[in-house]
Amino acid sequence: MNIRQGNKIWTKLSRWFLRQRIVSRKHPLTRWCLKSTTAVNYEISRHLKSHPYMIHPFSLFRIVWESLMTVFTIISLLITPVSITFYYEHHENWHTMNDIMNIVFLCDIVMWFFTGYYDYPTKVIVLDPMIVARKYLQSYFLIDLLTVLPIGILDYVVPNSLWYCTTLNMMKILRVRNIIVYSRRLHNVYRIGFQVHKILETIAIIVTCIHWSACLEYYVPKSVEVLGTLSNELVYSWIKSAYFQNKKTFVKKYLVCLNRATIAFVRSAHYLNMETPEDIILNMFLTILGFLGVIFLLTQFSQLMTTFNITIKRHLKIIQQLQEYIRYKELPYALQRRLLEFYHYRNKKGFERNKKIIDEVSPYLREELILHNYMRLISSVELFKHLPETVVIQLSSALRSEIYMTGDEVVKAGTRGEALYFVSSGTVAVYTAVGKEVCHLEDGSYFGEIALVMDSEHRIATVVAVEICEINVLRRDDFRRFISPYPDLLNRLQNVALDHLNKSLLLDVAQDLAVSHTPQYINISSIKSKRFIH
Repeated sequence: MNIRQGNKIWTKLSRWFLRQRIVSRKHPLTRWCLKSTTAVNYEISRHLKSHPYMIHPFSLFRIVWESLMTVFTIISLLITPVSITFYYEHHENWHTMNDIMNIVFLCDIVMWFFTGYYDYPTKVIVLDPMIVARKYLQSYFLIDLLTVLPIGILDYVVPNSLWYCTTLNMMKILRVRNIIVYSRRLHNVYRIGFQVHKILETIAIIVTCIHWSACLEYYVPKSVEVLGTLSNELVYSWIKSAYFQNKKTFVKKYLVCLNRATIAFVRSAHYLNMETPEDIILNMFLTILGFLGVIFLLTQFSQLMTTFNITIKRHLKIIQQLQEYIRYKELPYALQRRLLEFYHYRNKKGFERNKKIIDEVSPYLREELILHNYMRLISSVELFKHLPETVVIQLSSALRSEIYMTGDEVVKAGTRGEALYFVSSGTVAVYTAVGKEVCHLEDGSYFGEIALVMDSEHRIATVVAVEICEINVLRRDDFRRFISPYPDLLNRLQNVALDHLNKSLLLDVAQDLAVSHTPQYINISSIKSKRFIH
């Protein structure tokens, strides 16, 4: 409104065009290159003050234009060789269609002069028209200009030059570069996955090459016939054979040419003899092109497989290094198997990925993720219901994941307690000091919380992993550090722990009742000092 004031139709239309030219907040690359709302507002202000008639590379107009140009270029690349090869006699229709394509492509060239660009090395958005024009002139301007040659004017100036003009119009194949450039920009805009975009891009290139090669199968011998070059024995050309002459419709002729081009690509034998120089030269060219195409496909396939299986490849690399370590250390078979099972389980659970994400996000987002991951476990502990919310959040961040293999002792009877354990996944078995199994604890269960508040707590049971388990551990030192700002909190928690200890399912009671279900909690603690806190 400040730039274009007024309520007239022309003014409103001018404001609308201006909104389409400036940076769009909805553009995916806007937030990637401009990190904040302040940066976006500054970019809009800079654009309107310095170069209001330039088109911002992250504008809505550029998205729409590149989408339309991608579709139009693909259509033109499919139509151009067909119109040149099979319908050259209908020169009036061909001129009209060619003029339309040239006008659109000429508009695209003009747009390049008025569209800024993002300079990745310096991370600067360039809108200066002189710099933009110089960059375009030094890069792809000449290539794009060759695709809009005034064929109609040349045909009018030079008599009987229609076939020469059609040959020059083959330059539109250079527009493949625009398809690649636009599609790579648009796959971020429309949030197309890298693999899907790569497959579509490869298919487009292959289809274009095969289609143009099929048209060349007819165009090259026909151009030799019209221009009278290379061959003096036109009767031997494959397009003069009875087999091809019997094909009266365009579709039938095109299918024969497509079949012939495909045979040349795969380096097979033609069912129609190649006796003229132009047929031999073209077949050699297509054979080489087919060989390069196979290399291109293998390269693209390898790149896709790399992106598809990057996690698997990283895991396999670790396993390979692990196997080399095993061979070097000459570990026994049982230890080898347990070591491999540990790394397979760690990879399946995505420990490295989770740690990387937690470490990289903002502090507030990290707090939310940790609470989401561990709140279900922490909220089940009776002792933590008496803690301030800030302490609970801090305790969540102090939890550490550990992996225990089948048969590993998590805690041992008679040892001093040092931590609280949560069974995140898996099953552990609780045994008495004499080795009698009492019960199993499964996902979401916990044990050992008395050790957090009692220094003299000792384990009266042994806990063993029945299967591979992920267990979250909260150490006493971390717990005491977080509650230290609250002087009276430890005494209160000790009283709560003793009261809960008397009401909880004790190990000896559980043994007498022959617990067959899977409790969430069972006491495995013994306190040998004073049991009453004042």
